[in-house]
Amino acid sequence: MAAKLKALILPSEQRLEDVFTPEAIAEADKHFDAVWNRLGREYTADELAAMIGEADVIITSWGSPSITEEMLAKAPKLKMVGHAAGTMKKLVPKAVFDRGIKLFSANKRIALSVAEYCLGVLLSQLRYLHSYNNSLHAGGWKNNDWYGRELTGSTIGIVSASQTARAFLRLLAPFHVKVKLYDPYLTEEAAAELGVEKATLEQVMQCPIISVHAPNLPATKGIITRELLESIPDGAIFINSSRGDVVDEAALLEQLATGRFQAAFDVYPKEPLKADSPMRSLNHVFLTPHIAGAAIQGHQALGGLIIEDMVRNMNGEPTQHEVKAAQWEITA
Repeated sequence: MAAKLKALILPSEQRLEDVFTPEAIAEADKHFDAVWNRLGREYTADELAAMIGEADVIITSWGSPSITEEMLAKAPKLKMVGHAAGTMKKLVPKAVFDRGIKLFSANKRIALSVAEYCLGVLLSQLRYLHSYNNSLHAGGWKNNDWYGRELTGSTIGIVSASQTARAFLRLLAPFHVKVKLYDPYLTEEAAAELGVEKATLEQVMQCPIISVHAPNLPATKGIITRELLESIPDGAIFINSSRGDVVDEAALLEQLATGRFQAAFDVYPKEPLKADSPMRSLNHVFLTPHIAGAAIQGHQALGGLIIEDMVRNMNGEPTQHEVKAAQWEITA
């Protein structure tokens, strides 16, 4: 019987409870010679550097130290790195691909949690539920200005065909919406497969509902310009659950101050959101503290997904959560 691959599982015990079920822990022990973090805290970069030479596999999550090119030079046995969290851009250098190391990310599973958040926020804003809640807590009652709309049959503009956007599209399917989607990498054939109309960014920003799912890349910084924000129709709903930097912040604040459309934000250019941010005083703006991807079931599934996909790779089966070199420059 072949010896098991040695796996350094970096998350602290506290983080492990968040992203691994007992079943996932058992699977890791079944398939790997697993080395668990029992320090009661996250490893430091120096501690990882001292251990990495013996690793065939590394599994990380939020709080784990980054793997540098210097560390890679000390890791001749390393074959796979799995991240029980989202983006791996700040976790590993692109040089991992040159060394034949395979990467696995649970980003696709987190996308479902974010998509559910977007659907919930959208339904709430269409019916002014958060506004009514605030009004009733303050002693109010009905408001004839808050006459809600249905989602069914609506037109929605989506920025980027990211994993979150695709999960959102699946959740929107029962509502029979018409979707206009902007993504410079999306082909007409791919748009047809998704059931969307390929559109320009200008066309998307003129929809009555707009949801931004753009990845945080140099090319997307400030992609939602002043002119595009000014083109948002009166009475529209504008949602950003991707990254704050994709929107021109100064222009956004100016447009929000007019009160001519509703908005919802889970992300901001600088976090946490400043206590004196003008957004905090706008009742038509729904704010949450970067928690769209934070759901109990979603987090608990992450470690197991990574283990399962690594085992698929070891068995020569098609993977579901592998990060390919060709995707690196255009994904979050």
